[in-house]
Amino acid sequence: MQPGRSLSARPRRHASRGFTLVEMMTVVSIVAILVTVAAPSFAEMVATQRVRAAASALTESLWLARAEATKRNTDVGFAFADAQAGWTIRDPAGSATPLLVQSGFAGIEFTTQSGDAVRFNFNAYGRLSAGGGWIQVGDAHAGVYRCVAVSTTGRATTTKGPCS
Repeated sequence: MQPGRSLSARPRRHASRGFTLVEMMTVVSIVAILVTVAAPSFAEMVATQRVRAAASALTESLWLARAEATKRNTDVGFAFADAQAGWTIRDPAGSATPLLVQSGFAGIEFTTQSGDAVRFNFNAYGRLSAGGGWIQVGDAHAGVYRCVAVSTTGRATTTKGPCS
């Protein structure tokens, strides 16, 4: 032993930094299992949100048409033909500027009660003077549906599930 050096002065090994291959493979396999379990429910959640957004836009458009009819004290029509292209609420005064222009919803299926184009006419009291029924909004791949129904009183409501 050299003078002035003690046994505790030996060079120390430094601890290794990082992960071992076994630790890394364990984490990767746990993440893979979690992704496999979560992916189907995540896809259904996305489809549910898309259908909910489309049904909400449709309901709000019907509310707007009804409110404009009572505000203007005249009939206001809401025509629904092709949801992929969107819909428009025309100004009852004949102005070139529509009251509402709603863009379409790609990948969302819309079915009307008649199976064809449908028109709702709201009178000055907010009641339906013509039309009526329901429009089903859905995503058939995910099995998610919402039903937008308009009663004879002019009230538009949305319920979860397909229309019957």
